Amino acid sequence: MAVARVRACRAVDREQAAALFVAAFPLRAGEIETWSGSARSWRCVAVVGAPGRVVAYGAVWPFRADGYRMDLVVSPSWRRHGVGSLVLASEVEQARTLGAVTLQARAEDGWTDALRFLRAHGFAETMRMHRQVLDVAAATLGRVAGLESRLAGEGVRITTLAGELASEPLCWTKFRDVHRAAGDGWVDPDPRPTPDPPMSSEEFRRTHQRATAYHGVSLVECLLAVHGDRYVGFTGVMGTGVHPDYRGRGIATALKARWITQARDRGVPTDTTASGNPAMLHINQALGYRLTSTEIRLVKPLRSITDQ
Repeated sequence: MAVARVRACRAVDREQAAALFVAAFPLRAGEIETWSGSARSWRCVAVVGAPGRVVAYGAVWPFRADGYRMDLVVSPSWRRHGVGSLVLASEVEQARTLGAVTLQARAEDGWTDALRFLRAHGFAETMRMHRQVLDVAAATLGRVAGLESRLAGEGVRITTLAGELASEPLCWTKFRDVHRAAGDGWVDPDPRPTPDPPMSSEEFRRTHQRATAYHGVSLVECLLAVHGDRYVGFTGVMGTGVHPDYRGRGIATALKARWITQARDRGVPTDTTASGNPAMLHINQALGYRLTSTEIRLVKPLRSITDQ
């Protein structure tokens, strides 16, 4: 068998690399359009022969200040020949060069060989993301029919992000604050002793804007729970969350129920979501969502934060 060599992905490699990527991750096919030459991301291929037949594809990119994610796909006929190890070694080296402290891989729970490979190369599981899907027309909303009214009696109203932006100058700041607070108690897929610095309200706005554009969601579809002048919960492209001080009141359930009702009114046939939070998974299940698959997230430490 010919010897494979790893190189940075070139324009001539893109079509073959994309084919490998889509075969492995069909639900992420749309990401190919966003492949770019960002200074903080890197893509590579393993090739054989001349000018080079692509037999593996890899990528590393940042998802937080010093935490990177990776993709690694090897053509089925070239697996168990050391190609994956070659590509991974290049990815690790490049991630370190780019300033990564950790490198995160993701694999489906049924990918036995991939999980064995990652664990053998120093990756350890940190969390599991469970995907769920809802037949919107068949959602079970009867049991929560009076929930939003009860919350309104307690001073908690549910409104749209679009409506708040039209009336609240501090909307993005308050949304950012509740989004950060809602992370308390949730599993961090990439744990480290020093948390990332908080985003500015403008950074949060841009992050939300990118997410709505990617998912094709309008600001009317993004919902906020408001108590007095505080935002206490949200649902939409940034997930679903509730401020710790307001948990246990049914706010997350009410937000999801309102979202489902609006989706039904728009004729949306299905909704897909994912969470690693047991409470959120239980809420979704009670509303009619069913589990479809599970993604395992694994992290390899690249260096100590004190080494930076």
